[in-house]
Amino acid sequence: MYHRKMPKFTVLVLTLAIITLPLSAIAQTARIQSIAGKGKVRVQREKRTDWLPVRPATELYQGDQIFPDKGVRVYLQCPGVGTPVLVRAGIVSGMGSLCIKWANTEFRGSQAAETLGGVDASIPYIITPRHALLLSATPLLRWNPVSTVTEYNVEVTGPKGLMWRTKTKANQIIYAGKPLEAGLPYSLIVSTNTGKSSQEDIAPNRQQKASNLEFVILRQSEATLVKAQAAKISPTPLSNEASALSLANFYGNYVLPESVISAYKLPANTYKTYSLTSEAIALLESLIQQGKQSSLIYRTLGDLYWQTGLVRLAEANYLKAIDSVQGLEDMEDWTLAQYSLGQVYAAINEPQQALEHYSQAKVGYIFLGDSGLVEVLQRRIERLKKTAVNSANVKN
Repeated sequence: MYHRKMPKFTVLVLTLAIITLPLSAIAQTARIQSIAGKGKVRVQREKRTDWLPVRPATELYQGDQIFPDKGVRVYLQCPGVGTPVLVRAGIVSGMGSLCIKWANTEFRGSQAAETLGGVDASIPYIITPRHALLLSATPLLRWNPVSTVTEYNVEVTGPKGLMWRTKTKANQIIYAGKPLEAGLPYSLIVSTNTGKSSQEDIAPNRQQKASNLEFVILRQSEATLVKAQAAKISPTPLSNEASALSLANFYGNYVLPESVISAYKLPANTYKTYSLTSEAIALLESLIQQGKQSSLIYRTLGDLYWQTGLVRLAEANYLKAIDSVQGLEDMEDWTLAQYSLGQVYAAINEPQQALEHYSQAKVGYIFLGDSGLVEVLQRRIERLKKTAVNSANVKN
């Protein structure tokens, strides 16, 4: 039924990087809620030749097939269905028949290029909220902790001028200034007592400083709908990894409905790149603090940080995902992580490291039986090799 044995692989993993793409619609996904019994659960992705052993919390698509060993019970969380669906053991089943309601949903899928930064450790660059929508009008403000710094000056400004100014020794603080109005963009500026400012945030090999980092509070009408949908996805998100990841994906992909854009003071060409990333990041980091750590959680967290342009935090979480790989059930995460690191390093003009991780991703896709992505990666590898050669010639 499944064609080749998976090889033992180096513990190196990454996640699907967010690249600069227009807003689009994708098919909803299901997710494995839990697995009970002794044995394996295998999935064959659409347009792939091999069967992949999977773990709880794995996302499943309408064209996938699933096969639990005899004696194994698999419970799926289907799109738009509250009660988990039981998959019968020992039978190959298509996801299209197991989950009845499949529909397209908006997918943010884009990174605002000007937000790219978070590289210089001597700068208190903004972590959250960074180019984000928020549910709370008293958000937690976080920035990069700079070594040797003993005090930070924190300012929040908006269309009506200064909203709050305070000092703190910590690298985070809950907003306690004038009431923030929904729908208006606000900026967080942090400076150190050593003369460094978050406004100096810049990615390597780029002339432009990170910009467009404002945050916006959702109006009550939009916030109410978001909270209602979140409750349907997971009323107790921290109790189950699959539920938490589904909710984090919802937050990370949330986009303001076009019908309400006129009520928000965001540029028409960028409003689609704002989402509830701060909510998603806080959720997954709370999960990790409770000891629920996995390659999939770290990989998703890396995606969220990359989505907001934070290069080193994305890199760090992708590498933690690598260190969290336990076996063949994590092979897909391993491959996606390698691919994502390649994207990160390519974006900050580090072609040799990008080449290394793209090459690892290519190996992963070979064993996953995805010839299409193998070809795509081979083309990228060839381009990067040329770039590396040209760079070496320039230096010489």
